[in-house]
Amino acid sequence: MMLETLVLLLTGHLLGDFVLQSNWMVDNKQKPHVLIIHVTVVVATTAVLLGSLHWPILLLIFASHLAMDAIKTRVLADNFGAFAFDQFVHLAVVFGLALAYPNAASQSLWLLLLPADIVPLYYTALTFISGLVLVVPAGGYLIGSILGPLISELDSELKGLNKGGQFIGWLERALVMLFVFVGQPGSVGFVLAAKSIFRIGDIKESSQRRIAEYIIIGTFLSFGWALLVSNLALYAVRYW
Repeated sequence: MMLETLVLLLTGHLLGDFVLQSNWMVDNKQKPHVLIIHVTVVVATTAVLLGSLHWPILLLIFASHLAMDAIKTRVLADNFGAFAFDQFVHLAVVFGLALAYPNAASQSLWLLLLPADIVPLYYTALTFISGLVLVVPAGGYLIGSILGPLISELDSELKGLNKGGQFIGWLERALVMLFVFVGQPGSVGFVLAAKSIFRIGDIKESSQRRIAEYIIIGTFLSFGWALLVSNLALYAVRYW
């Protein structure tokens, strides 16, 4: 049951950190009560997916997540290195807990409520959700942390809809994942071509070379991450 426990804990972390964490939480996490609210949401989400109040797991997640986020917020700079270290620690705790308590999934309330033939579908759905979160919102945080220094140089030159770039990134990575899952990875080329056409006005002038380079770097990062994680998620889903 170790893999089942891992899927439950991993999905709980990803949903709590990248879906259920609002912009208000991100902007105010240096305040103790906001940080505690965020960590509580992560723990509560994990408890719901586990289908049990497994206190050792929940307490360790609460303590480790609270400590790591406090360090990140108060000590580390807001950059790719801090983001990568933060997620590495969280994921290491998740994997460690799955190894230490491999049978936690067997204590789940969902095993009692769901028919036996539906239980594999539950884990399949959670595996897909984890992949989707990694591809779309988590990928956005990752790419944003890498491009952060470049964005600061281009603030005066980049004009567009509020969060327009974020939504474009979400949509393109979601489409990549869709094409991979339906067995049409070659269609990713059409998405890439369409984005290139729509961006041609941004990059055709030699005076806009910095913008062109920023767009190219961001595009390769976005599509590369989406292809990598989508294929890994597809293999994981097929396991169930």
